[in-house]
Amino acid sequence: MTDRLGRPVIVVNTLTLRQHPDYGKFLMAHECCHHTLGHVANFKKELGHVGPQAFFYIAPELKRMELEADCCAVKLLRERHELDGIEAGRTAMALFGPRPTGAHYPTGMERAENILGCAAADE
Repeated sequence: MTDRLGRPVIVVNTLTLRQHPDYGKFLMAHECCHHTLGHVANFKKELGHVGPQAFFYIAPELKRMELEADCCAVKLLRERHELDGIEAGRTAMALFGPRPTGAHYPTGMERAENILGCAAADE
């Protein structure tokens, strides 16, 4: 999200960061990537153009953006030698199994496989 002045903001549960620091690294990298890749700005800009049934039109984009942010997070963590963060992200997503990881998001299996594929591509 952005604040009222349009500055990037990331909102996370600090308990998650404290209790699961490796996953916290993945989560923060993933959320930073949404901003870096322009997802937040594009989402806000496009949402006003789709009418009252926004999710019908943007659901495929949400899935694509989540997978793209996961891959970006893998690259960022690999550059920082935070391999435990990558594995923690993959494990967290795998726990969802065949269920979506959020409204109109990819399934846990899709995200876990995507993270593995992105990690392998960077080797």
